[in-house]
Amino acid sequence: MDTSIIIVLAIILLALIILNNIKIDNSVTTTTTTITRKANCSQTIFGCCPNGIDSKIDHLGTNCPGYNPGPGYLPTPNPVLPPNPIPGPSPPPKKPIGGCAGTRYGCCPDNIKPKTDANGSNC
Repeated sequence: MDTSIIIVLAIILLALIILNNIKIDNSVTTTTTTITRKANCSQTIFGCCPNGIDSKIDHLGTNCPGYNPGPGYLPTPNPVLPPNPIPGPSPPPKKPIGGCAGTRYGCCPDNIKPKTDANGSNC
């Protein structure tokens, strides 16, 4: 019985070796034909410009090279902007609340003008 198992295993091994060396070509050759269709300006909504290449964007063909508007065409005028206003004199500086006594350095000796520093160099 041991001999029969060895023979069966040898046959299986031989079959696997043979199958491993056989190459099966399963590839399928397919031929495809590509049809390329280019858009033609005659297939657009407004058709072609006079040059036969460009497509019109409106029924007049205002985007076409060499477009010349007919008589009665009025271009949109550029708006006239009013001149910038000239600034008037600047308003006088506001007086501090509480007079110059409410300022950081107090008043000059005249009790009207506020001091700009502790020494009152502006008085």
